[in-house]
Order: sequence, then C-alpha cells, then structure tokens
Amino acid sequence: MKIILTIIAFIALLLPAAFAEDISVDQLKQMMTRSADNLTTYTYTRSAESTIIYSNESLQDKFAAVKATKGKVNLTAKSGWWSHRLTDIGNGQVLTWQGYFLNGTELWKEGENWTQFNITNPDAVMADYNELPGQAALLNYSNLLITGTETIDGEDCYKLAGEPIPLIKETILGTQLFASYLSSPFPLPDEFDNKNFDFDNTSIQGNSNVSVTAWISKQTSLLRRIEIDSSLTLTPSILKIEEQNFTIQSTLHEQTDYSNFGESVQIVLPEESQNQSPRMKGTDWRWAIFGLVVP
Repeated sequence: MKIILTIIAFIALLLPAAFAEDISVDQLKQMMTRSADNLTTYTYTRSAESTIIYSNESLQDKFAAVKATKGKVNLTAKSGWWSHRLTDIGNGQVLTWQGYFLNGTELWKEGENWTQFNITNPDAVMADYNELPGQAALLNYSNLLITGTETIDGEDCYKLAGEPIPLIKETILGTQLFASYLSSPFPLPDEFDNKNFDFDNTSIQGNSNVSVTAWISKQTSLLRRIEIDSSLTLTPSILKIEEQNFTIQSTLHEQTDYSNFGESVQIVLPEESQNQSPRMKGTDWRWAIFGLVVP
C-alpha cells in the first residue's frame, strides 16, 4: 500500500505541470485578442519572399523577390512607422518605401520622394499602422490546432497551425491571383477586365494552399510570431476561361515577429521630410506581389 501511495504522490507532482498547459484554441484566441487590444507600444520585423513562374509551350519566365519590413507602433502617442525594402532577385533592383504617421499627419517616402497625405480620418490611419489586431483577427478566422510548444526569443509559446476559413482564404488567393498577372507575359483575361470573373466558378481553391502558423506567448498571451504560406496554380482550365494553354505558379512565404511590447517607442520625422514633392505617379507593380503583406 505504501508503494502505491508513493506512486500516486509522485504522479500528483507531475500532473499540475501537464495540466497547466491544457488550454483550448478558443481560449487562446480570446486571450490573444484581449492582449492585442490592451497594447501601448510594440515593434515588428517581417521577411517575405515571392516566386512566380510563367510557362507555356514557347516560354518559361520567372519573377522572384524578397521583402524586408520593420515597424514601430505607439498607440499612446497615436504614431506609427514602417519601412519596406524590396529586392528584385532577377535584376538586383532595390525599391525602398517608408511611412510615417504622427501628430495626425501621414507622410510617405518612396525612393527619395516625400509625400504628405490629406487625412480626413486619423483614427482609421492609425488603425492601419496598428496591424497586430488585424493579425489576431486573421487567427480568429482560421481553423487552428495547438501543435506543440516552442521558444521565441527565450519566451515559451504555444504553437498553432491551420488554415483560414474559406472566405478569408478566397480573399488571400484572389489578391495573389491578380498580383500574379501584373508581371505576366500572358494577357489579362477579358473576364478580369470586364469584372465578370467569378471566383466560385473556378477550381482555384482546389489547386492552391494557404496555411497559417502562430506562436502565442504562454506568459502574456501576445502574438510573438506568425507565418503565412500561400501557393497558387493557374491554368485556363482552372480559371474556366477560353485562352491558349499556359501555367502560372505563385508562392508566397511571410514571417512576422512582434516584440518590445510596452517599451519606449519614439517616432521622429527626419529633416529631409520637409522637402516634399508630388507623389510619384504609379507605384512599381512589384509592390503588389506582396499584397498580403501589411501594412
């Protein structure tokens, strides 16, 4: 009997640690949303890469690009900043883009050109810079499972994986579809130009994949990392259009890390921003390849 009691006592010591991690996905989502809503400051870094391959009987062309993003958000001061650096792997060309929002004013720096925007709704602009609630919403509209635990920057996190609900998946794939045609050697189908394209009438979803992986802090319930992977294959038969045979294969991988929650974040406009010029007409089409990447 003493041996049995000893074994039971030993098991009892282990049980609290095991059951302390017994939490549902819905509970994690609720806690994550509340944590995101109560933030004051944070920073983030994002890496993204995209590859598109175009082919038919007579050609094969490829576009590949990587994009590095940094951002700062100060909700107390109602200010934000982000910086993008896009590199075209094919020709080595680099495009840079920055956005500043502070004191109710928004300015963008595209290359060396500065533009100040007329703002009618500062709260809506601030909501664009404060992207973390949007990422939390993406997870709330995804079918996720807890797949384990991992450490991010020394912090224990729950790891969740799954895919967005069909409506969100369709939106993501639709953006990727139109972006794929921006550099395409194949003409845009008439159905797209006439806005008669019916996504539901195609087999795009059956020839694509969108997955989401997230790491949520055990200690704070804050989203520490999110990865989005999307792949898409297009042919005339998949699109249900009358065109000569071709194939477009598009892949996108994006990883975002969030950190420095509640720490000091200051956003200051550089002096050169005073030298404003009219905004460049037309933004380089390569930015649209990363239409899923926010902001």
